[in-house]
Amino acid sequence: MQSVKQPAPAENPGTFFNNEKTQTNTNFFCGAKSVLFMQNQPVYHTRPRLLGFGAALLDEMILVEDAFVAALPGKKGGARQVSAVEMSALLAALPGKPLRQLGGATGNTLRAYAGLGGAAGMLTLVGDDEAGVYYLQAMRDAGVLCNGIKVISGAETGRCLSLVTPDSERTMRTRQGIADQMRPADFTAADFQGFTHLFVEGYALYTPDVVKAVLAVGKAAGLTIAWDAGSPELVATHRDLLQKLLSEYVTVAFFNEEESAAFCGSRDLQAGLQALSRCCSLSVVKAGKNGAFLSENGAGPVHIPAYPAEAIDTTGAGDFWAAGFLYAWLQGETLQKAGELAARMAAVIVEQVGTELTPDSWKNFHLQTQSIH
Repeated sequence: MQSVKQPAPAENPGTFFNNEKTQTNTNFFCGAKSVLFMQNQPVYHTRPRLLGFGAALLDEMILVEDAFVAALPGKKGGARQVSAVEMSALLAALPGKPLRQLGGATGNTLRAYAGLGGAAGMLTLVGDDEAGVYYLQAMRDAGVLCNGIKVISGAETGRCLSLVTPDSERTMRTRQGIADQMRPADFTAADFQGFTHLFVEGYALYTPDVVKAVLAVGKAAGLTIAWDAGSPELVATHRDLLQKLLSEYVTVAFFNEEESAAFCGSRDLQAGLQALSRCCSLSVVKAGKNGAFLSENGAGPVHIPAYPAEAIDTTGAGDFWAAGFLYAWLQGETLQKAGELAARMAAVIVEQVGTELTPDSWKNFHLQTQSIH
């Protein structure tokens, strides 16, 4: 039995959400796109409220040469789990000290969503180690509701080492920590109260029984669900299970080119969209500098051009893209408008190392994108 410490001080969900500006009309429910995503929602909700489920990770990022990544098992640009021994060896071989920041696909997405002004909460486990204390406080500071972050006594909080090569591509090696030991019983229907939507990262497939339970409870609670693929290795390994989960629970799916190819067996983007559309109402395939392609209900693709950027580090680009898209689309914006904000979000995060925007960066972003959101 895991010993759970409740975060202190804990936020009151009602207080958190009641701090929002009250809206008496629900016009943003009336757009076709929003109605599709919110079809199971009671109409009294005045604002989308996004709950995210995934591993709580601290990112450790460092710039390395291509030869360093080439000497490692696995593909460049991919993600693999490693043991404690492997992680120690990697850290010892690095050319310098990595930069530590908040990480994890879901955590990145929620912080970006909150940074835009959205209401977001995290559902996960952390250890009571120094990393867990840091993670919990930093997520609070980012404006994310943390009642769903459960502290486990004596447990290790996860970490992800991002190796960034000169072409700005990141290759990740992850130690999940307590996330590897999650159980379905760790999460209950009460954790989903007050939220309208659920975002789940593909890395949750490392604990398939848990992610099935979370999806089932989320759906039963009336939340509609967005899924991010995670990595091509995950998609290839769990393709049959993923197809079932997408078909049964998921409304919108975010994949990149490599993940799409692993899912459908073809590098043709149209084939990837078609395969995903057989499972989900809205499919998104992100294609880096070539932008993103979206298909709703199997219709012809909508192309969202990439926003120009001088890329330094692509870590978090997909997470920020998803946050921008969901923030706009859940409030009734068109696919094109939501995609435009998503592209701007991805562009701003790749022009720096890491996934934490400073207050000044957020201020500048809001000033530059007033016409979009």
